[in-house]
Amino acid sequence: MSVQCHFSHLSVTFNDIPLFDNISGTLTRQVQGLTGHNGRGKSVLMSLLAQQRHPATGTVSWQVPFYYVPQLTRLSGITLADALGTAEIQAALRRTEDGTATAEDYDFLADKWDMPRQQQSLLESAQLAHLPVETLCTNLSGGEQTRLALCRAFLQPHAFLLLDEPGNHLDAAGRGWLSEQLRNHPAGALVISHDRRLLDTMQRIFELTPSALDEYGGNYTHYAEQKAFQLSALQSEEKQLQSQLNREKTALQRALEKKAQRRRQGEKVRSSGSSSALLLDMKKNKAEKQQSKITGRHERVMTQLDSQRREVNEKIQHITPQMLAFNYTGEQKRVRINARDLLLPFGTQEPLSLTISGGEHWHIAGRNGCGKSTLLKVLAGLLTAKSGDYSLHGRLRYLDQHLALLNKALPVTEALCEFDPAIPAQTWRTHLGALRIRGDKGLIPLSQLSGGEQLKVTLLALTLSEPLPDILLLDEPDNHLDLDSRRLLENVLRSYKGALLLVSHDEAFTEHCAMTHTLTLA
Repeated sequence: MSVQCHFSHLSVTFNDIPLFDNISGTLTRQVQGLTGHNGRGKSVLMSLLAQQRHPATGTVSWQVPFYYVPQLTRLSGITLADALGTAEIQAALRRTEDGTATAEDYDFLADKWDMPRQQQSLLESAQLAHLPVETLCTNLSGGEQTRLALCRAFLQPHAFLLLDEPGNHLDAAGRGWLSEQLRNHPAGALVISHDRRLLDTMQRIFELTPSALDEYGGNYTHYAEQKAFQLSALQSEEKQLQSQLNREKTALQRALEKKAQRRRQGEKVRSSGSSSALLLDMKKNKAEKQQSKITGRHERVMTQLDSQRREVNEKIQHITPQMLAFNYTGEQKRVRINARDLLLPFGTQEPLSLTISGGEHWHIAGRNGCGKSTLLKVLAGLLTAKSGDYSLHGRLRYLDQHLALLNKALPVTEALCEFDPAIPAQTWRTHLGALRIRGDKGLIPLSQLSGGEQLKVTLLALTLSEPLPDILLLDEPDNHLDLDSRRLLENVLRSYKGALLLVSHDEAFTEHCAMTHTLTLA
């Protein structure tokens, strides 16, 4: 497989703390995925590959042109043609059509005559063909801006693509389009993503861990199988180390017991006067030295085994998904949401009528701009419907993708205590520790934690405080979450027995959230 880029010994440090160290790898003419926990430095690594920043150490060597699309890219240029980089081509073509073209125009267009057809075909596939090339970029929605930025990338067939979470803000159709374009892009790509469906189309997976950049041949399914095998192997290794440690502890205890027994026997002989004191002292010193060697050997082995066991346990914690759940004691089957002929202020203009009971999990689906978020905001009382009526029965919690449930300006523990003062701070700290948010992390503002850590704190507040919510409205809570955080959220939602309305474009995520109904807005 043709090598497109080789990078070696890359290191990056922030505030004298290494983000990653001595990272090396090779990018080939394949579609490759890059995953890993949030905060590990995936975007930083990609910006190094794109030569947008310089590493503390290491080199990046490209064999081909490359094109970089960071997160939330907004293309420069006034019009759509400017943003796509084809404004000059369009102008030259217009001059050939009206008979004012120069010799320079024909030279410029020598290998570009087919560009308008390619551009139009790509825009059609991206559902942007209805937009004239003179369209102002400021008039495009966030989803249209994302698709336009990706179109600019896919118009460069000879460039290796570096795409940082390109699926964010794309609906299901847009994500399908992205997967197809990546499959057909001839020069290869590296894609940062936590979308399992998209990662399943990859030919290789890189995972950025605290200590290395690990490579897995194959797609996400193969990667997940290898991670499960690693977890099983590590658990077996930990069990074996613990067994060895227990045997050493037992052997040490027996050695100490023999030492005590010999001491008692020596004291008995000394008291009887049957042997000289000098001879007894010589035997005692010899026995103590021998016993000290035996004890020291056991202690050294125990220290080594315990260190190995702790190291393996840390690896297990890195791989093992964490668990949280709602603790329900009874059924929650009563009607929670009742809407009749509800006409939304934005999006679909079809009146909505629905009845949702506790235990029902509704996936709110549809293209970008159809009113999914608007529906949740109307039910949460944040927007007013044009007409119709609705009623809610029970306690409601609404979470947007920013997880705005707690006061993020407060330190973590204080934010939780403010949310539910009935729960002591020590109880919150104990539960935070179980979620690996320990020590000083409980004392810094919630806003300074990673996205995944903020999710853990928010879910802890939801699941531990009383009373539990009867209605839960979640608007794309999976956006920007890493795979471990998504799995944690999936586990929590599976345990939820209230009425759930979930907006998400990630099909793999919704499949794991025990959805019972789907409402597709037109």
